[in-house]
Amino acid sequence: MFESPRALRALAISQFASTWFLVGLMWTIHFIHYALFPKVGTEEFVAFENAHVDRIGNLLLLPWLTEGVTLLAILALAFVGSRRDLRLPAAINAGAMGVVLAISGFWSAPAHGDLMKGFDRDVYDRLMTADLVRTFAWTVCGITAVWILVLLWPMNDSKERA
Repeated sequence: MFESPRALRALAISQFASTWFLVGLMWTIHFIHYALFPKVGTEEFVAFENAHVDRIGNLLLLPWLTEGVTLLAILALAFVGSRRDLRLPAAINAGAMGVVLAISGFWSAPAHGDLMKGFDRDVYDRLMTADLVRTFAWTVCGITAVWILVLLWPMNDSKERA
């Protein structure tokens, strides 16, 4: 299925686009949105945090799902299929995504749960530290998405034109 040059390019473009959307979103959230949390008034913070959690979840769902599915397909190509040249970038990408998932599950989500009860500076500081690591890990995913795109793009598709 993913052995034709067009299919490989479509896979690489989908992974690249979803990953870089999320990389940009994470940097924006970290340095703009989260940085403004302490500026929200005490009375408004709980409603603000609840709205943030609801809205960000809706925004993340489709691109994160796309990124995950395309990474699984690339890992399959690299380790089960014929594209051994993808092994290193796919493995680095998977490791970085593992960091993203671990931080999201073990630090970010619990911190947001605590912040939904009210602003707490210690919880906020832990969120910011964990999120910076997560943002850097997502940037590694973005760099490997470029690497994968470069590896998959120059394929000869003359057979498909015939």
